[in-house]
Amino acid sequence: MTPRMPADVRRLLASHALASVGMSLPWPLLLVLVYERVDGTPHGDLLVGLTGAARMVPYVALSWATGMLADRFRRDRLVRVTLVGRIVLLAGVAVAVAEGWLLAAVSLAAAAIAVSTPAYPALAAAMPDAAGPSRRRATALLVTIEATSFVVGPALGGLLLVPLTRPWVPAVAVVATVAATLLVAGVRLPRPAPVREGGVPATVGPFAALRTSSATVRAVGVAGLLNFVDMALLIGLLPIAEHAWSGGSSGYGPATGVLGVGALAAPLLWRLGTTAFARARWGLLLLAAAVALLPLTPAVGWALLPLAVAGAATVHVESAVTETIQEAVPDRSRAGVLGLTDSVMVASALVGSLVAPWLVSALGVLGLFGLLTAATLAGLATVGGRPAVVVAGAGVRIPQQRAPADALASARR
Repeated sequence: MTPRMPADVRRLLASHALASVGMSLPWPLLLVLVYERVDGTPHGDLLVGLTGAARMVPYVALSWATGMLADRFRRDRLVRVTLVGRIVLLAGVAVAVAEGWLLAAVSLAAAAIAVSTPAYPALAAAMPDAAGPSRRRATALLVTIEATSFVVGPALGGLLLVPLTRPWVPAVAVVATVAATLLVAGVRLPRPAPVREGGVPATVGPFAALRTSSATVRAVGVAGLLNFVDMALLIGLLPIAEHAWSGGSSGYGPATGVLGVGALAAPLLWRLGTTAFARARWGLLLLAAAVALLPLTPAVGWALLPLAVAGAATVHVESAVTETIQEAVPDRSRAGVLGLTDSVMVASALVGSLVAPWLVSALGVLGLFGLLTAATLAGLATVGGRPAVVVAGAGVRIPQQRAPADALASARR
């Protein structure tokens, strides 16, 4: 029988979903406003591109560092502080949009993302103790929310761009974040392990933790590879839609939507693999099969199933990678490593988006998708290993043990 998830964990997951969507809602509006203002100007394309990049840069630049905050301070308080900061900054976005201050609006929206960067590592690091026996399901749901929010938030923001609701988009983002804050009021999370072990500082930086855990290095590498493949796949769908699918480029929009929303189907794959490594391998195999099939599809209708499978398989692998890090990294360093993983993932996606057009020109569509299939299969070799140990100190590794009583005691501090 599946263990029941604690009520506080359900509130944390619902809060993260609301906050993540709220943070993404304004970006379609900002892109449209910038495009309308700079269209036809000498540097208009560059400015639109920089606006789109402003959403990703904070993750790359800050997640590796801000994740460590959740290894030094109470994780529940840190999450609430990020939510309050987001409310203030998103309210500033609403004012800036109303006044027509586009540079300020984009800057404040990017600052809201920067403020949010400690939240996901804090939640993912706390899940093993907070969720207890249901930690695997809670982690999978958390990763699903985090992954799909990049698609669902902008999709909802795009739907709100009709004339009746367009002026209210920033306000909706603020309301969603306020609701997220109210959901976690009073929720307590176990604090990071505050003790020193063998004279080693209570908190170890993410790079130091990586040096002592090969399983974690492999997990971070697979996460980066996965996001490179996904973003290159997204770009590679453009020439397929234009030249191969009946109906032409009009199929690109539905295809990208199915790829993103397909991530919501990841829970259907939960039973595919009994360990984190088995789930990662199954997910990589499914993703490789979907990528290999896509350039062979004659119309967008034939591509929808492989695209949905690709979206679900990606989140399946990411949840397995997150669980690997949870098991292989001690509590005092876990959030920092998860923040570093976030930076690697988003940086890899940016690289994938930059090199994919060049790869299409150099290799052709079949060559690009063959390369992406091979890269995904190469991840099968990377993901191997046993995460049965965690770092105890300088070069000392011991089996990981959990002490529920200690975790409950620390949660009450």
